[in-house]
Parts: sequence; C-alpha cells; structure tokens
Amino acid sequence: MIMGMAVALWAMLSLANDLSAKQITVSTSRSGSNSTSISQKNGTYRYSSKQGNNGIEIEYEGDIAFTDDDKAIKSISRDGYIKIRKTSFGERRELLAEGNSAGTIDYQFYEGRRKADFDAAAQKWLADVLPEAIRATGIGAESRTQRIYAKGGLDAVLKETSQIRSDYVSQMYLKAVLDKQNLNNKELVKIAAYVPANLSSDHYITEVFKDYSSLFLKNNETTEAFLSAIGRMDSDHYVSLILMRALQEDLSDVMISKVLDAAERMDSDHYKTEVIKKVMDRKDLSSSAVNRIVKATSDIDSDHYATLVLREALDRPNLTDEAFESLMEAISNIDSDHYVTETMRGLLRQSNPSDRVVEAVIKRVGRMDSDHYRTLVINDLMENQQISKKYFNDLLVTVNDVGSDNYASKILKSVLREQDLSDENYDKVLSRVANIDSDYYKVNILKDVLDSKKLNKTHMISILKTISSIDSDYYKSEVLKGACSSVSSADAEVKDLFRSVAKTIKSDTYYGKVARCID
Repeated sequence: MIMGMAVALWAMLSLANDLSAKQITVSTSRSGSNSTSISQKNGTYRYSSKQGNNGIEIEYEGDIAFTDDDKAIKSISRDGYIKIRKTSFGERRELLAEGNSAGTIDYQFYEGRRKADFDAAAQKWLADVLPEAIRATGIGAESRTQRIYAKGGLDAVLKETSQIRSDYVSQMYLKAVLDKQNLNNKELVKIAAYVPANLSSDHYITEVFKDYSSLFLKNNETTEAFLSAIGRMDSDHYVSLILMRALQEDLSDVMISKVLDAAERMDSDHYKTEVIKKVMDRKDLSSSAVNRIVKATSDIDSDHYATLVLREALDRPNLTDEAFESLMEAISNIDSDHYVTETMRGLLRQSNPSDRVVEAVIKRVGRMDSDHYRTLVINDLMENQQISKKYFNDLLVTVNDVGSDNYASKILKSVLREQDLSDENYDKVLSRVANIDSDYYKVNILKDVLDSKKLNKTHMISILKTISSIDSDYYKSEVLKGACSSVSSADAEVKDLFRSVAKTIKSDTYYGKVARCID
C-alpha cells in the first residue's frame, strides 16, 4: 500500500519540469517503522521501501534492459548503472552494476560490508530480487510489455500487471500495450474492463484512457466497453478529461450521442457542462446532435450551468423547429429569473427575431417573478423589432402583471418610444399608464409623450384621459401646461376635453395656471 502510494506520487514528479535543477523527494509512512520514499535528481532515480528491519533500496541511471526471464541484467547504457541494496532479517546484500565503454557490465557485490565475488550465489540473489525491483520501479516497462505480449498475448500482460502493486507502474504497462500493439476488438474490450477493475486511482485510469480513446471509439462494441469502464470511475473530473480528449477525434453522430450519454451520468454539473460545451465547439455538429444537447440540459440541476449550455446552443445557426422547442422547454425548467433573462436576451440578440422567438419570450416573461428581469427582457424585445398585432395584447397582459410602478413605467415608456403604434394600441398603452398608482411615474411618461411631434387627435384624447387619472393637483396642472401648445392647435373636441380635465383640479391656484392657456 505504502509503496503504491509513493510510486504514484513518483508519477506526478516525473512530469515536473527541469528536474536537473533541483532535487525532489517524496516520502510516505504508515508508522514509525514502515516507510517508502522516492527521489529524482539530475536523471538519477532512487527508491526505498522499509518495513521494520527489512527493506530494499534501488538507485539507477541510464537505460537498463533485462533478460527475457527477468532474472538478470541484459544491458546498461554507457555511464548508466543500477544499485540494489536489500536487507532481510538483519542480513544486507548490495549490488552495483555499471555499463562500460566496451558495452558490457561491471558488477560489484557486497555481503554486509564485505566485498564478495559475483558468483552463482550472487547471481541467484539478483534473480530473486530483480522481479521485485522491476515491479516496484517500472524499469524497462515498455520493452518488457512488448516481450510479454509477443510470448503470451494480452492475457500475459494483464497477468503481469496484476502482480504489480502500484497503479503508476501498472499504467505504464497498459499504455505500452495500447501504444505498440495493434489490439483487436476483443482485446480492447478486455482491457477496457480490466483497467477500472484493477486500478484504484482515477488519475491513472485516466492516464490509460485519455490518450487512447481513438482506439476504443471505432465501433459500437469497443465504445460500449470504453464508456462502461468510464462509468465505473468515481471522479467526474477525470471522466471529463477522458471525454473531452475523446471529442478531439473525428466522431460520428452516434458516437457523439454516446459521449453525451456518459456526460449525463456524471453528478457534477460543472464537469457535465464542460463536456457538453466541448461538443458544442464542433463545427460539424448536426442539427439532431444540437437537439440532443439541448435536451441534455434537463439533467443539469444548476441554473447557472444550464444557462451556459443553452447560450452556446443559441449561437448555433439555423436551429431546427425541434431544437427550438427543446430549447424553450429547457428554459422553462430554469427557476432563476436572472438566468432566464440571460438566455432570453441571447435569443433577442439574433437579428430579426422570428415570430416564434417573440411568442416564446413573451410567454416565458409572463411567468417571471422579478419585475426587474421582466423589464430587461421586454425592453430588449422592443429595441430589436416591432411587435406585431398578434402578440401586442399578450405583451400588455404581461405589463399588467408588473407590480412595481417604476418598472411598469420603464416598459411603457419603451413601448411608446420604440413601437410604431396604431391609434387603438396607443390608447391601450395610455390606459395602462392610467392604472399606475404613482403620480410621479405617470407624469414622467406623459411628459415624455407630449414631447413627441407626431401626436394626432386620437393621441391627444388618450393623453388627456390619462391626465384625468392623476390625483395630485400639482402634477395634473404641470402636465396640462405641457399639453397647452398641442391642444391650442387642436379642434374643439380636444379643447373641450382639456377644459373638462382642468376642471377636476380642486385647487384654485393650480386651476388658474391652466384654465386660460388654450383660450
């Protein structure tokens, strides 16, 4: 266990840059008498494992190869060496083997402190120790894997890997067999099942799978085995790394769908979203795949992450009707008005939003709780296009649901400014203005519309009716004064209505300011 943990850490150290510039040491210990440590410096590797009074230390440098039976050293590169020291029941033996310029190996063997001949007994000791050293450190893993596979096939490689206690060393053998051997479908299925069953670390499972996903994603049989293996991993982080690497391959729609299936099985919305967004980055994505992705957002619990996916989907050109319906259904599942607003505004940023977009936006806005977000979406809608008569009444119904006078006034001002209203719709909007409780917001809207130079008789009648709904004599007189110039040039009907509204002012002072302004 200790040795496995330490060698696993060694894997991470081996990825570090500029190892020659510093020494890195890792040690773990289960108790005071049991420990394993590994260090690397200037290309020299050291491994040490101690259990009580027993232990083994290995130090090596250069390229080292072993005989086919792993009981002797076959070759060592020039200036390379391997040193093995083993203590067992108080007896210590040590071997130093060095490569020389002649291409042969020089041996020095010690029993305790005494130098001894490297005779048959010493060679037997080395033959007994080498398998442990090889399996503990991964020395010569690539060449051993090729040799073992050539003799006994994949089963022999997996049998050897099963005798290795370290996931780090195990993944070296598994990657070597995937890299160098042209495995058939049956072998790929077998190795896919073996990896998660025999490696406990998701990190090293990922090391095996992520760079070789293209081997597995070539037909249904191997793909199912591959994705089933991934499904047995605990870490969504590592699963996402494998899937995102797989998405760099040239995948069919069927394979993309299977990758999405695997993504949906992840618990983490974050990593699920990362994979789905990676799928969305593909330029060759079909409309059916886009629809599949949009539907997948229903499995994302977080409104934040669901919105990220939906906004990516909105950027896809020419969404099919089916995909659009799925998109609207997905938006309806978002609880947060904030994230609904983000998605809706993304829809409205499209040039010339279609009727189906307008209808969907108005319908969804009507279900919002927040007047603030409702106002943002409706104002965006106004800026992007004219609302047809078909949807105008629905829009006003939505405005009626706005409880805040502040936000209602913002929407109504936007309608009056941005929309080319018929006389009928103009009157409907002013009727909604009249229902605003606050004279302050009501007056702001009326002053704004009175500044327009396009007011006709019908407009003026609607405005004067709305002015009559103002409770404050002060505000009523102020708006009427603002209407004087427009009313002065109007016909008798408009002037009579003006006088009628003015007479509702109770204060003689304020009434006097407007009573004669049109006469």
